[in-house]
Amino acid sequence: MFFILSKTISFLFLPSTLIGLCWLAYFIFHKHRWRKYLAIAGFSLFLLFTNDFLANSFLGAWETDPLPMEKLENQSFHYGVLLTGMTNTQKMPDDRVYFQQNADRLLQAMALLQQDIIDTLYISGGGATALRSDLQESRVLLNYLQSIRFPIEKVKIEDQSRNTVESAEMALDYIGKEQSILLITSASHMPRAAACFEKQGFEVIKFPTVYLTTDDALSPAMFFPSYEALMKWHILFKEWMGYAAYKVAGYL
Repeated sequence: MFFILSKTISFLFLPSTLIGLCWLAYFIFHKHRWRKYLAIAGFSLFLLFTNDFLANSFLGAWETDPLPMEKLENQSFHYGVLLTGMTNTQKMPDDRVYFQQNADRLLQAMALLQQDIIDTLYISGGGATALRSDLQESRVLLNYLQSIRFPIEKVKIEDQSRNTVESAEMALDYIGKEQSILLITSASHMPRAAACFEKQGFEVIKFPTVYLTTDDALSPAMFFPSYEALMKWHILFKEWMGYAAYKVAGYL
């Protein structure tokens, strides 16, 4: 129930949903005296959430800072825990992997294993949607690694978890308490993910990937409406609401 409810609430409060609801109400209540305020609200939200300067600033403040490779020199972790959420498992034909924007998670994890920074790559993630329970993304990734002749004897998977909380709980069963792990996930997802694993008693070393923000200097283009800005706000709202929901439920 929590899984479905959290997904539903997250959708309702996404920036694009809020903008759409304002404009939809504007057309529905065409004779109401406060109709003009709905139009103003919709247009204001549109300007706010398509401003790349604001999106870049707020998302950049939320993202976990990169971990310099020099800090990992002469270190070795028994487990590198890779969280899924990087492929489209509902696309056919299923004779290949359809990677999405979070594929950097896997690429960085593969490099860490090849450099002997981690001994075992533990891939965690099964079903990733509220309506499907048979999507096992970690198994899809294992098949992909096998197809490119990656050393899969160093790869372990967990294919039943549906969210980050369940990933942390199932990792505890497999890895055990008070283990130091190198956690690999997107920079925007890292605050919530690290808190979940720390709640289970893990000592978490954060290795964030997938940075959607830039360190570029201020430019006029950042103030023009941009769909990239809207995407950044979507990710940020999703993480904010997910973190808040997990906190209320006692998962953090």
